Amino acid sequence: MSAPAPPRPRRRTAGDSSGSSAGDTAGHRRLPALSRHRDPAVLHAKPSRWDATSVLTVYATLVMLAPATQTVANLGALGAPATVFSVLAFLWFLAGRLTGRLSVDPGSGSVRKAMCVLASAFTISYITLAGRSASTLETQAADRALILMLIWCGLVVVASAGITDRARLETLLRRLVLLGTIVAVIGIFEFFSGWQFTEHIVIPGLATNVDPAATGARGGHLRAQATTTQPLEFGAVIAVHLPFALQQAGDASKWGPGLRDKLRRYGPVTVMVISLPMTVSRTAIIGLVVVMAVLMPSWPKHRRRPAYLISLVGAAAVRVLVPGLLGTILVLFSSASGNSDNSSQARTKDYAGVTPYIKQRPWFGRGPSTFIPSLYRYTDNYYLLALVEVGIVGVLAVLVVYFTGIRAGRLGRRLSVDEPYRDLGQCFAATFAVMFFISATFDTLSFPMLSGLLFLLFGCSGAYLGIARSEAAARAQTGAP
Repeated sequence: MSAPAPPRPRRRTAGDSSGSSAGDTAGHRRLPALSRHRDPAVLHAKPSRWDATSVLTVYATLVMLAPATQTVANLGALGAPATVFSVLAFLWFLAGRLTGRLSVDPGSGSVRKAMCVLASAFTISYITLAGRSASTLETQAADRALILMLIWCGLVVVASAGITDRARLETLLRRLVLLGTIVAVIGIFEFFSGWQFTEHIVIPGLATNVDPAATGARGGHLRAQATTTQPLEFGAVIAVHLPFALQQAGDASKWGPGLRDKLRRYGPVTVMVISLPMTVSRTAIIGLVVVMAVLMPSWPKHRRRPAYLISLVGAAAVRVLVPGLLGTILVLFSSASGNSDNSSQARTKDYAGVTPYIKQRPWFGRGPSTFIPSLYRYTDNYYLLALVEVGIVGVLAVLVVYFTGIRAGRLGRRLSVDEPYRDLGQCFAATFAVMFFISATFDTLSFPMLSGLLFLLFGCSGAYLGIARSEAAARAQTGAP
């Protein structure tokens, strides 16, 4: 009879604490699990990817690709698929915090503090609504606005506190650029075909909450809209994506010399830039100009010179492919100060039309989202609308959000050492600079896709700053430059 085989040694797993030293007990910090492995198969095992980046990717897909005009019927304006999912995402984050699986990086806290300021301003304005005789429509609108503010806060918390790794942040931003490219392609298709996407695509279980009909032609051209509610929102959404598309195209280390890589590298930028004039609106052009004004001074000469050339070639191509489009856009700007532009005249009349409401409640306004166009009038200026609804304090709180996003990008850029990651900080600064300027041209935060995307990027700017601070602290400890 042969001797019994010696017992097979048990393979240790990441959670196996057997064989640990006496000091490696509960309450003491353990060495990283990978450093204790000897099995190559375990060393190269991939970590779980169901993290904040994965959760926010689902949210971004819903907010960008699901038509913004469609919601769950029984939930009304709060029933957009992305809005419903954002609640689940925040609950997922809270569960991770309660179980100890997720931690909050204090280096990313500035954006959460800014959201506390904004939420406080909206809450106080909501409370003051009880001090006047408000209609049922106004009360319901204020309720929705307060719920939506809480959802925005949760979105910022998940992004800023949940993303703590540079690679995962860059992964989320690459996916956002891809989604923005898809929306831009749909807009270009609409412009040339005259076939409006949201009129013909109906998702089962959803109902149309906003009239999806096109806002009409301008200068003989059908205006691009895609999955947004109207062309102004489309132009703003593409404009806030453009900085990140430019940053990813400029990072040569991520791309090879082949044709496929060149198409993936420059395709998103090309599609987005082409789609912006197809909104036939000043807002889109202002967004494009602000993006280039913020980004180009930070680029080295070898990147600025091709950008100038591409701009000229692009303008010439648009003029040839779409005769009359550039002329229509130039007329929009040239007539903005004259009496022949109905849009400019309407905006000028808004100031006189809302002055009495501002004088009644200057500090905290009439209540969030209560200045309903069907009861009062349109404003086409978010600062003016916020002044009426949430008062001077509310406008200042909105500006705190915009400038906190710019500061997070600029400060993270100064703390970073490699050029692609420094460029990413300038992109966040450009995005919130765009929001700062275009908020004077239409009601930015009143639109579902743009507001959802804005607060997602606001949380990402906080994550970027927190990661930059962590990397700077690590370099300081090791003495690295």
